[in-house]
Amino acid sequence: MSNLDAIAYIPLFATAVIALAILVFLIIIKIRNTAKVSFISFLSLAIIIFACIYTIIKPSIMTISLLQLIAAALIIPYCVMLALGKPREMMLIAPDAKATPDVPDAVIEEIKPEEINLIQQGQEFILKAAEAFSKPNGAQELMDSINQKLVEITRADGGVVLLVDDFEDVISVKSYTGEFPPPYKLPADLPHKPIRVSTSFKFAQFPLRDNIFGEVASAGKAELITHPEKDDRIYQNSPEDFLRCGTYIFVPLKQGEVVTGLVGLARKRGNVEFTEEDFGHATTLCEFASTALRTVYNFQDYKEKQEMTKETDIATSMQKNFVIKKLPAIPGISLGCYTDQTAGVCSDLYDVVPSRKDRTSFILLDVAGKGMNSLLVMVMIRAMLRLIVNTTQTAGTILTWANKGICTENSGLDHFASVALINYDATKQKIQLACSGTNQVHHFSAEKNSLVKVSVPCEPIGVEKTTVYKDIEFTGSKGDIIIAFSDGLVEALNEQGHQYSLDHLAAIIKANNKLPGKDIVAKVKDDIKKFLGTEKLHDDQTLLVVKIQ
Repeated sequence: MSNLDAIAYIPLFATAVIALAILVFLIIIKIRNTAKVSFISFLSLAIIIFACIYTIIKPSIMTISLLQLIAAALIIPYCVMLALGKPREMMLIAPDAKATPDVPDAVIEEIKPEEINLIQQGQEFILKAAEAFSKPNGAQELMDSINQKLVEITRADGGVVLLVDDFEDVISVKSYTGEFPPPYKLPADLPHKPIRVSTSFKFAQFPLRDNIFGEVASAGKAELITHPEKDDRIYQNSPEDFLRCGTYIFVPLKQGEVVTGLVGLARKRGNVEFTEEDFGHATTLCEFASTALRTVYNFQDYKEKQEMTKETDIATSMQKNFVIKKLPAIPGISLGCYTDQTAGVCSDLYDVVPSRKDRTSFILLDVAGKGMNSLLVMVMIRAMLRLIVNTTQTAGTILTWANKGICTENSGLDHFASVALINYDATKQKIQLACSGTNQVHHFSAEKNSLVKVSVPCEPIGVEKTTVYKDIEFTGSKGDIIIAFSDGLVEALNEQGHQYSLDHLAAIIKANNKLPGKDIVAKVKDDIKKFLGTEKLHDDQTLLVVKIQ
């Protein structure tokens, strides 16, 4: 632990002591009845004290942050209500009159019991949010609890909670309870039966326009609708009685100015209409509900990122074991390789397998996706290739066998991969290769001073079990260079949005073809770095250079 970390415990301990002292004073005030003290103050202080002590015992920034958020969320709505409530009447005292501490009850407007009840119900939302952190289905349970409570407080016949999907511009039903006459046009093929209509409603999605849910969410303004027949946004699915629209309350769930969802409450046609008081109660409770839901989702996002980070760290650590620490010395070959990766697990991998005197295999892998799934696919393909290259089978046959093995894998993983397999026979300077997917192989002829693509387009490994990969064979000469690379190299973008391209790569190869393989790779790496400038990588880059001596 650093000195700075140790010092950090001092303000934590001091905060706990100060909060405890304030708590004691509030208890004395309560006992002596010198002023009104809400139990919310006691609860908030208790949470702060617990947060400080728990953090001292088990240091966690996330824990103290969440507990402080809960403490603030408990007290802020109460303060808002007091600040926006009606001012208390002041008692004027004549100069010659004696001041008395007893203020007549007639001049003091007490908080209404129903307002106190609303605050208590809202606090329950916050407390349930804290309980939801440790539950796999905590967010759903919280939404169902909020929905049930809103229906109970407003005496609605039914309630619905919807959340906005930021990526698809739709609002989806997440919680449904009671009887809610649908204010939207039902699908034409849906039977008008209560169970079928309610089941369809529970899993419905709506665009953010041309329907009451989307319109209210887009506008971000709560609405009380007592005459649905006069509202163009309400659709009447008559003639069945259970489909007849009654009165509705719609309240957006907001974080600042951003609408994250919507609460809908309904009373059936013929029942007593919602009142302005019901509308006010729903609006107040939805303020608490917004805070509670956002707290849970923020925690879940944080937890998911932490789990992904742990998974990535594990996968990255495992992947390092497959990276060649030192390139093998191969007679008649000058070899150069490099990989530059984006954040997370690298989807690229190169491998060198000296099988026997007349075969050295060079492998370049580019697996679709990232993370643990990609690593598992990479491990499977690498293991298959390393096993089969020791046989007398050709490069095309080896890839065909590996593809069948991957396609028959029923693990549920996305297992697509681009592979370049190059078999080199040093005794005859013969090159045999096969490729799948986007990995390209080019041949630089020292005699002609030209760079030519020798690979042909073909489906990636893992797409179609019946795919057959063809062999490409030719004889090299002294000074010739075989170059294999993943698409991330030539498709790298600079700040102006221009690709590095094959032209840049070809120019560097031609200009430095007299150098050893590792020096050629170093030149390409430096050139890409200059080309990109401050722009970050968008895809992994891998380059394999095999030069015939």
